[in-house]
Amino acid sequence: MTKIQLQEALDKLRYFDVPICELSPKINGTLLRLIRQVEREVSKKGIRFRPEYYLGTGWGCVDKSVSIEIPFWFQNDTLVSIEDEMAYDGVEDENEIKMGLRHEFGHAVNYAYRLYLDPEWKALFGNINRKYNDYYRFNPWSKRHVKHLPDYYAQKHPDEDWAETFAVWLTPMSGWRRMYGKTPAIKKLLYVDRKMKEICRKEPVNTRSKRDVPIEKVRMTVREFYGADYEDVSPSEQLLEDIDAMKRIFPNGFKTKRNLKDAWKLVHKFSPLLIERLSEEVGTSHQTGAQVIRAFESICKTYDLKTRQGDEDEKIIGLSMYLTKKFGQD
Repeated sequence: MTKIQLQEALDKLRYFDVPICELSPKINGTLLRLIRQVEREVSKKGIRFRPEYYLGTGWGCVDKSVSIEIPFWFQNDTLVSIEDEMAYDGVEDENEIKMGLRHEFGHAVNYAYRLYLDPEWKALFGNINRKYNDYYRFNPWSKRHVKHLPDYYAQKHPDEDWAETFAVWLTPMSGWRRMYGKTPAIKKLLYVDRKMKEICRKEPVNTRSKRDVPIEKVRMTVREFYGADYEDVSPSEQLLEDIDAMKRIFPNGFKTKRNLKDAWKLVHKFSPLLIERLSEEVGTSHQTGAQVIRAFESICKTYDLKTRQGDEDEKIIGLSMYLTKKFGQD
């Protein structure tokens, strides 16, 4: 395992233990960049309205609010990698994320201007108060609906029909006039086009924000969220054993931070001694010993393990005993 592969595996395992509520609620990085791209698309259409964005456990826009929920795993590359391994269909790529953002923006703008109350909206899309079912039948040959998200999502509910139509209208170079010009769906797209021109400079009549399941309220860990085991993201059982050993040798939970030092610095300081002792007692090569010690340092760094000043001898003895046991079993 290369150093990069080791660190990637450690990052995944560390996040597995983190309660979702302790993840940063701030939207940044790639996700923020993609939001800004979609908002530029909105600006080019002349629309001034902007919704509220927050991280939650999935995609959504709370009914009759202007709050858009975005999955927490888009927060950083490590969580994206975990989602890609855990999800049945894998994780969305950047283009699919923008598709989701356009769709949810459609919901938000609908609620912000209460377009669903417009008689023409009802005639084209239906009654927004119709019962919402997760399972629905769809006609893959329907010409009355646009195709944007998978599974013919526009056919699920009048609200989804609107959001999907809005998303197609918003997507740059979608060619919606040409693609749907000879189908019944063109009436819906033309309505979106006309209605957005009417309200684009107006202030929203509804600015209610309401968050469904923000990550700040989710107490379960990332591992519990996925219902997964550590082995699902670990490249080897041995790595899990090494992590467990480092946590036992350098247990956290100190009552005070006084006289604490980074455990990895202690491991690094005594690495020549540990490598030499390992070579003498077990017969491992210097290269093998160095790789193992570097892995121990990475584990200590990743989990921010500490040791108290004055405990050096005890910790080095513990490391030496674990190394002897580890290689003596091979």
